[in-house]
Amino acid sequence: MPNNAIQLWSPDTCDCVIHTAYDDRLPPDQRVFTYVTRDEAEAIVKARRDAGERHINPNPQPAARLCLAHAAIGFTPSLFTAVLDENRRKNITLGSAQQMIVNLKGEHYNWHFDDNRVLQISFNGITLSQAQKNQLQSSIDIQFGIGRGQIN
Repeated sequence: MPNNAIQLWSPDTCDCVIHTAYDDRLPPDQRVFTYVTRDEAEAIVKARRDAGERHINPNPQPAARLCLAHAAIGFTPSLFTAVLDENRRKNITLGSAQQMIVNLKGEHYNWHFDDNRVLQISFNGITLSQAQKNQLQSSIDIQFGIGRGQIN
């Protein structure tokens, strides 16, 4: 099925704003989001406007935005891939930690990306043993590659 809807994605891992396209006829759990340029996004929306859909916003698509960390990538599919990777890395690492550590909640999980886009993770309000830290570090290294995340 072709993409027929647009969403602006603002990940919580950086300040980028990215146009993504998807097929809104599919159930939400089956949708696949793909990167599109602002012009491509406008063309998708325009087709729906031209088809007479009244609920479609008549205004042009808003501008996308690059954060400082991703400015060198530019508005390319590589930007979407990089931002999606970072977002998944952060979320999957939290999920892995929650499976390993009883009573771990999201508010205990502190994270940020350093200048090299390595995920830096620490925990507050809960004490991890060295064995738990090692297990989580090993999990990160296996899932994402060595040097992509660091337990502090």
